[in-house]
Amino acid sequence: MPPKAEITKESVLNAAFDLVREEGFEGLTTRRVARRLNCSTQPIYSVYGSMEAVKEDVFGRAVRFALARIETYENADNEPVMNMAIGCLLFAKNEKRLFRAIFLSEYGSYDNNKLYEAMRAAFLQLDDRFGDMEERRLRRLFLKLAMFWVGMGAMINAGALELDVEEATKMIEEMYEALKAQEGLA
Repeated sequence: MPPKAEITKESVLNAAFDLVREEGFEGLTTRRVARRLNCSTQPIYSVYGSMEAVKEDVFGRAVRFALARIETYENADNEPVMNMAIGCLLFAKNEKRLFRAIFLSEYGSYDNNKLYEAMRAAFLQLDDRFGDMEERRLRRLFLKLAMFWVGMGAMINAGALELDVEEATKMIEEMYEALKAQEGLA
């Protein structure tokens, strides 16, 4: 009889992440992860302790994955913030379940969403004019822009809006220019 495969934290995380990517957090159960790993549920609890700990790690991996995907969109004609916004829209279109899990689930609330903080940090580095703005104004500017592009992403994700990158870029640019003008950055 061949030796049993060792169930590690990494193997559990990989199986759980794949499930969330395919089915969202709704599909993430201990039994389903165990089925993917061809084991009982006991080894999962042995390496993780609880399903909540698995979900926390899966969400962290999902955030890192999303940010990496979002940052891959690059168009030299765009300001970097536009590339980030378009990258987010493409992520919404191409990673439907993961987008929902991150942005539209109980795990993705604004106050504790690591992706928003990572995106906000990247946003602040995109334009040196932001360095002179007070924190409250920066937070508000980013929140307004993020709400716009995440809202567009949700519509794309749900199939309510077909993505035409040029049209979406133009809409986001118009919103960004209006927000910059409102903040005296235009």
